[in-house]
Amino acid sequence: MTKDIKMVGDNILVYVKIPSEETESGIIIGEETARQVQKNLTGNIIAIGPDVKKFSEGDEILLPPGGSIPISYEDDVYHVFKEFALFAKLEK
Repeated sequence: MTKDIKMVGDNILVYVKIPSEETESGIIIGEETARQVQKNLTGNIIAIGPDVKKFSEGDEILLPPGGSIPISYEDDVYHVFKEFALFAKLEK
């Protein structure tokens, strides 16, 4: 998967959980609309840079609506955030 990616500085690589493109009532909506109506957009931290202090690999986090850099790697899309842009971990 992403074992060969090493982040630098305070960068954090996140795999974003894409919301369902089908509503509870069965209406099909586009991916961008699904993101907009999703109340709690979450993701999993895949890799962290050496300067990251408050997060760890494997953490599930609540994501801000913007502020990331999307990157494509091995047929998946990930998002890179600076540590200061992330504000909440979800407790398990």
